[in-house]
Amino acid sequence: MSILSGWKITVLALLAGMALGWYVQGLRWDADVAERGKKASEDISAGQKVVIVGQAFQFQRFNEIARQANQYAINIKGQSDEKQIVYRTIIKRDPAGRQCVPDGVASRLLDYTHRLRSSAMHPAASQPDAASASAIATACRLTYAQAVYWIDPLLTAIDKANSQLAGIREADSTRQKKADVRP
Repeated sequence: MSILSGWKITVLALLAGMALGWYVQGLRWDADVAERGKKASEDISAGQKVVIVGQAFQFQRFNEIARQANQYAINIKGQSDEKQIVYRTIIKRDPAGRQCVPDGVASRLLDYTHRLRSSAMHPAASQPDAASASAIATACRLTYAQAVYWIDPLLTAIDKANSQLAGIREADSTRQKKADVRP
């Protein structure tokens, strides 16, 4: 009986050792799975941080480009206003400024101006005032002085628009460079 009991104890000890080994191995597997999950989460978090930092940089860069374009627009508007004062002073003294531009030329310019305004504004705001249109029809439609007064504001508007387009191109270039850097 002692041999049988020793044999049973050995088998039981062996089975208990195997069960304990499986249990420890299961714990180790769970720990490995948890470690891999933690590593994957850290990788995702690091990737998200890179994206957020990149977006913050782009946002800051776009704001800087917009600020520069706005400051440039303010500067050229001020310069244009100063030029207008000088032009008005010079033209006031010149009798040629009071001469009428031929009606055909004036009509084309004014019609083109109305089309540009109506395309840029809401439909209700683009309708010309009937009283002012009839007053223009009876008198001179456009003097040479008035045409000269339009030149600098138009050139300023074109300059401003070109500056804004350059800012947009710069922002697109910055965004494209950022997209090219990404893997």
